[in-house]
Amino acid sequence: MKRLMKFFGRRWLAFLVLAGLVALRVWDPAQVRFIRENVWFDQFQKFDAYVPPQRHTVIVDIDEESLVELGQWPWSRYDLAKMVQILNQLGARVVGFDITFPELDKLSPAEFANRSETLPPELAEALSKLPSNDAILASVISQSKVVLGGSAYFREVKRESEWPPSARIAEINGQGSQWLPLYSDVVYNNPILQKATPGFGIFSIDPSSDGVVRRVPSMIRVGPPNQPKEQRVYPALSLEMLRLAHGEKGFLIQKANENSGISEIRMRSKVKEGGLKIPTDEHGILWVRFSRMEPSIYISARDIIRIDPANQAKVQELYNRINGKYVMVGTSAEGLKDIRATPLEGAMPGVEVHAQLLDMIENEDYIVRPSIASAIEIFVILVAGLVLVAFVPNLSAFTTVAFFVPFCLTLLGGSWYLYNYESILIGGLNPVVALFILFVLLTYQKYAREQEQKKQVRGAFAQYLSPALVEQLAEDPSRLTLGGETKTMTFLFCDIRGFTPISESFKGEPQGLTRLINKFLTPMTDIIMGNHGTIDKYMGDCIMAFWNAPLNDNEHPRHACESALLMQTELVALNERLKVEAEQEGRKFIPINIGIGVNTGDCVVGNMGSEQRFDYSVLGDAVNLASRLEGQSKGYGVINVIGESTAQTVQDFGIIELDLIAVKGKDEAVRIFTILGGPEYAQTDTYKALRPEADGLIAAYRERRFADAQAHLDRCKEILPERSGLWELYQERLDEYAVNPPPEDWDGVYRATSK
Repeated sequence: MKRLMKFFGRRWLAFLVLAGLVALRVWDPAQVRFIRENVWFDQFQKFDAYVPPQRHTVIVDIDEESLVELGQWPWSRYDLAKMVQILNQLGARVVGFDITFPELDKLSPAEFANRSETLPPELAEALSKLPSNDAILASVISQSKVVLGGSAYFREVKRESEWPPSARIAEINGQGSQWLPLYSDVVYNNPILQKATPGFGIFSIDPSSDGVVRRVPSMIRVGPPNQPKEQRVYPALSLEMLRLAHGEKGFLIQKANENSGISEIRMRSKVKEGGLKIPTDEHGILWVRFSRMEPSIYISARDIIRIDPANQAKVQELYNRINGKYVMVGTSAEGLKDIRATPLEGAMPGVEVHAQLLDMIENEDYIVRPSIASAIEIFVILVAGLVLVAFVPNLSAFTTVAFFVPFCLTLLGGSWYLYNYESILIGGLNPVVALFILFVLLTYQKYAREQEQKKQVRGAFAQYLSPALVEQLAEDPSRLTLGGETKTMTFLFCDIRGFTPISESFKGEPQGLTRLINKFLTPMTDIIMGNHGTIDKYMGDCIMAFWNAPLNDNEHPRHACESALLMQTELVALNERLKVEAEQEGRKFIPINIGIGVNTGDCVVGNMGSEQRFDYSVLGDAVNLASRLEGQSKGYGVINVIGESTAQTVQDFGIIELDLIAVKGKDEAVRIFTILGGPEYAQTDTYKALRPEADGLIAAYRERRFADAQAHLDRCKEILPERSGLWELYQERLDEYAVNPPPEDWDGVYRATSK
């Protein structure tokens, strides 16, 4: 207790600062978001500007030249109807308006007659009988694939007509729509146009606090807060254009589970097998992978409306640019105030934001910030901060810097890697800034404390020791040296698979779980120790053991493999006993399954730990590999996985090769094997028939002779059907390579992504 009080007494300020840093990240004010988004995420896009592999959109631009030639905005709806007709004739896939038309066209004949006081009565009457320009445009768009736009507001807007109908949506894993951004109202088109349009989408974009657009909502809610039944859901303009292009009736809002936010928006597309899946954050918001502004996708609106059908060259040029493309109608004219800033452009027409978003979706080049991203960043700050608080005061300056700098570089590099190769946004800079603040505080405290301690030592011993010895004691009061020797050893890791369901079955009786673990560990320990092994440690339900230390064992690989086989045999008997006990106690029986990893190699063995406490243990890459091999046993459908060095020393055992694998955390590939049985099993007809087929399978697989590999695999299935997990793994690989062959420089290495 005194040590604990002393520990916290020295670090209370650091703990307080760490708590403040975590709370600040949880609060996530604008300043924190600025560091994460502007200083960090924006740099990703600037460093490697995205170039879409294919452009799916063109923009009909209401530019300055169009305003000069066709007059000030708004134009006659008759001209817009003509433009839509021409775009349809030029092969536009869908036409979307990044514009809204809330009022009736003042240039319609009847509207003009009503507003004019100088027209003769008979002319005014004749004009009033002519169809309105809105009706003409409505007639055209009702027969076309056209999406009209609307604008969302955070305040209510007075209106006389009813709201547009809500989008047709289905929801998976609960009410995902309740996570969508909520707006008070929406400005939409006049009733004549709104009722005629096949599609309606929202083009509103809310920039970040610094005025830069980074995200666009895929859908929004509109209506009074806390009244879900009164709220309507509307898709973004780009998503509505996609829906119309793919002939869909609505959307699916997917949640990862009942308690989480939105994970993706789906459309059951007839074009893309399985449906178009659009990943979003928990609020259904899409991060846009921006590219540089692309002038080639812009077509001046005057070139469409004033097209000369007799100019075949111009018609053909426009046809080549528009045919099969999504066409967005928007404006780049400064006076119409639709200019936005993006991470790559200081000023870009807002319509191109929607165009780039649509291109990103069609190319499936998403950027995803997962719903757990903030939790990961908070977790990194908390855990790394606790590590700093615990260890920095006790380590030398060189050691702390040698740890801290690579750790920060790893965070930053990992964040860049996730963006560049996985298209995932996880902030690395915020944790680094927070940890740097904590690191500076701890370093200063350590320096101040060391100076105070040196002062106390000098004062206490100046009268008893020479000045030179006093200085040595003040600089380095501890003289304990720890270390060990390098030896070739064999290591075994054994872990229970699926331990969570087992522990949950003892939820009301934790002591019963303890007894179960003891019943498992006791016989396994007896087997290991009976075969000259040393138990290094127990880690919950996991056993770590090694051979050839502290006593020499010249046959340590064989003894480790014999232990692995005996543990598998003992497990069968143990499960039978546990089943009987479960039936007697009226408890559901969940059999214990294990994974075993065995590896041989060099390591350091000896007294390791700290000056205060040390243990006899091992350290080295061969130990880590043994642990990784145990983790791979489940993926290969086997109980044990052994390394190549071990396999070479037990050639009389019944072993077969599994794969050439680079385990997680290592670049170098290693051959891995599994033990089917001991020397007796190796003499059976089954093994003698299986071994050449298994070797042939591996050889053909690595040499890209997949047809030969399939033949060997089929015979393996016939000889040893009980190893179905292993055969299914290779069957999946062969099926995949039959459709998507590996590249010519493929080295046959499987790179594991999990431990």
